[in-house]
Amino acid sequence: MPLRTTRTAARSSKAFWLVLVASGVCSWAAPGHAFNSLFERLGRDKTLSNLVTDEEFHWVVQDGFVGGTAIERVRHLPDGKLQIDRLRHYTRIRHPETHASANLPEPWEFETHLTLLPSLRLVQADTRLRFKRSADTLFADYKYSEKHAWLFQWDRSVTKLSSDGAHLELQSYLNHKPLGGVRYEYPQNAIPIEIIGTYLSVAARWHVDQFDFDLLLPGGSIHGVRSQIHRTEDLQPFAKEYRIPKQRLQPRDALAVVDMRLASPIKYLFFPHHFFMVFSAPDPAKILMMWGGDPKHDMQAFRVD
Repeated sequence: MPLRTTRTAARSSKAFWLVLVASGVCSWAAPGHAFNSLFERLGRDKTLSNLVTDEEFHWVVQDGFVGGTAIERVRHLPDGKLQIDRLRHYTRIRHPETHASANLPEPWEFETHLTLLPSLRLVQADTRLRFKRSADTLFADYKYSEKHAWLFQWDRSVTKLSSDGAHLELQSYLNHKPLGGVRYEYPQNAIPIEIIGTYLSVAARWHVDQFDFDLLLPGGSIHGVRSQIHRTEDLQPFAKEYRIPKQRLQPRDALAVVDMRLASPIKYLFFPHHFFMVFSAPDPAKILMMWGGDPKHDMQAFRVD
């Protein structure tokens, strides 16, 4: 190819990407592009917890390279707050590169206790990890404590709502010794990732079927999320890229499928994946299954009771 033609092609390619990025920025900034905020639709109701039902239910779960079972308990406390207790019990582990699987020599556990205000605002999250280094003996070429060292650098974290109600304070521990802590903003329109399912259940019950919200991750990172609820009996369109067992795609009741993705077109360009939470349409307090993210990581959970 002549040098001039090469330079022209290079300039055209660069121009194409500049136009693409500029279009993404403009569309992200355009006011009419966004759905209404979930909090605008729900209002500032101080008693949203009344829409949450006391119950206990069980799951089978696959969280990336570990799989097992889980149990969740939800109950209202005498002072009006909501208590949510979760325990994940992992008994299987997979080699992330070869996909060979094995039973864990010792089970791994992930335990979380959440306290919410009647408005569903997070008051406290107490999380404990019990991940055993004996998993390193399963595959000669893969040491989990080295490849995923961050999982073994702490074994407990406690997040508390600050006295001003506008921040969360996170403190981590290892063997009962405090590690570094962090304080970060907790905006009124943000939902901590630990309680996203609770809010989505309320949205499904109130038939708020299109909305945006800010997802708050531990440490303070915030990501805008665009959500749409599909009321359907057909899960196939949402499972095309995922290894979902066929029996899970044959529901007995009408469903409310919450389809979530990053709201920013630029972020979505680099992470073009969706997350799905599926509720019973007749009883939206009942969450039935969830999956999503990068299909290679295999994140899914199915209710079994």
